[in-house]
Amino acid sequence: MSTGHTYSAIMARRAEIMRTAIGIDYDQYARGTLAFDYEGLLAGTGYDIETTRSVQQRTGVGDTPLVELTNVTALARAVAPPGKGARIFVKDEAKNPSG
Repeated sequence: MSTGHTYSAIMARRAEIMRTAIGIDYDQYARGTLAFDYEGLLAGTGYDIETTRSVQQRTGVGDTPLVELTNVTALARAVAPPGKGARIFVKDEAKNPSG
């Protein structure tokens, strides 16, 4: 494993780091730039979707609250053309029960 400590050096070997750390080659589940074969990952680990959901629920994964940024929402609506405004939310990771 390369030992460069710059951000770009670490990111260049992130797949190798993940394989070494947890023994899963995530590259085999990538489907293009944005898609990921989640079912394939579960099948490869031996866990079905219901078991995974149960573990995630018990450990608080997926319970991170979304908080609307009302001032930013108001600003977006003020500068957007009619019908193009948005509600702006942020995930409040500080309140994430799973850490």
